[in-house]
Amino acid sequence: MSPPPAIARRTDPSEALEPLVRDGAVSLDGLIDDRMVETLRQGLGRAVDLSAATMRAKGMATSGSGIAHHVLGADSGFEDFLEALPAAGLIETFLGGSFILNSFGGLMNRPTAGGEYLHRWHRDLRAFSPGDDLRLMINMLITLDPFTAENGGTLLDLGSHRVVDRVEGEQRVATYEAPVGSVLLFDSRLLHAAGANRSDSIRRALTLTFTPPFFKPQIDHVKQLGTARVAAASEVLKRRLGWYARVPESLDDWYNPPEHRFYREDR
Repeated sequence: MSPPPAIARRTDPSEALEPLVRDGAVSLDGLIDDRMVETLRQGLGRAVDLSAATMRAKGMATSGSGIAHHVLGADSGFEDFLEALPAAGLIETFLGGSFILNSFGGLMNRPTAGGEYLHRWHRDLRAFSPGDDLRLMINMLITLDPFTAENGGTLLDLGSHRVVDRVEGEQRVATYEAPVGSVLLFDSRLLHAAGANRSDSIRRALTLTFTPPFFKPQIDHVKQLGTARVAAASEVLKRRLGWYARVPESLDDWYNPPEHRFYREDR
């Protein structure tokens, strides 16, 4: 009997591109220190509460799994994390140049929670080409608790990023198990799902996606945080928030010298 498929593990991001391209996923262990992990945990708690309150105010059902979308504005610690983003060089290499944040979410995979979209097999992007030259989005998952098969470690169908339809019997399903502070990067075309949490504690994670600057983000991060706030940020954070990839809203925005244009050709 052959061993189950395994997700490649690396400690050095410079050695992670080959398995990321080949399998569609790679794990980078020990990239995030305990202090940052705790900051992100606290921020996620606030973000989940904020998302739930917003949905209740609109008469919508809240997530049983503690899903929070577009959490960036909930805690300044998320901005600090994005500015010091681990494996940024690998993401840039994978996408072929500069990148921006497409989405920033999080979840608390609670015990017995299941049946939501994240527990079903899905892709976050469907875009294929005959070769491997169409890399438009990459996912980053941050483990804020240990990931195990029991508490709902993420399921990945390795190699599925290269095919439009997965033929039954060809699945290479691997369960992502990793210590706290690990980073899972995977091609957004890869089929994946959150496992059901059969433990007695929550399993927290952050989920981010990144794209080239010309790709439309899921939310306007500049407006979400406020123009003045982003304008005062570092150049690194500005780029990652899409400050130089904004859509002009008027002719006054459009007609500007290069240094004041909303969209820069090198960003």
